[in-house]
Amino acid sequence: MKFRLKTFGPMKRACFVCVFLCLTATFLLSQSNPVSLKNQTSSQSRDLLTVAQANDSLSVFVAAVRFSGMANVLRDEAPLTVYALSNQAFANLPKDDLKALLTNPAAMNILLAHYIARGSIRNDDTPSLLSARTLPGVKLRTDIRSEGIYVNGAKLTQIDLRCTNGRLHVLDAFDPGLARDAVALAKASRREK
Repeated sequence: MKFRLKTFGPMKRACFVCVFLCLTATFLLSQSNPVSLKNQTSSQSRDLLTVAQANDSLSVFVAAVRFSGMANVLRDEAPLTVYALSNQAFANLPKDDLKALLTNPAAMNILLAHYIARGSIRNDDTPSLLSARTLPGVKLRTDIRSEGIYVNGAKLTQIDLRCTNGRLHVLDAFDPGLARDAVALAKASRREK
């Protein structure tokens, strides 16, 4: 895979390379045991970001949260419900789309904001699930089926990870429409530069 970095200055080029390598390394390392939880999470620091960091299947999501500037939101705001995207969800994105998102923190921020809702929503709280709105104010698309709960078209694979400032659920895929819109934004802003 070749990357064209000629349009970036030396500092941006170094930042991009570091972020891309970190995301790639964490994804590859996490594939050996995608659902194990690290045991080192202290009882005092169980905010949404800390709980996500302790989950090996969310290492790419955590890197994307940091890259997008949303780390403080997951650490400090409350109560929130985060529908975190698994490493597999990122791996299933087309490579060009992932590359576009990894070069544009604003587009990544907008995409991830569509997976964070106000309030602490349990998976068995049907009225709250059906009325939940994301940070940008868009209603989550929730579908409750016999085989599980689907949010924005993706199945919840881990549910109700309790945190001091909300709840964390894990999704197995991106909503294709949301991902497509974020990628289009990233590519459009790249053309403007």
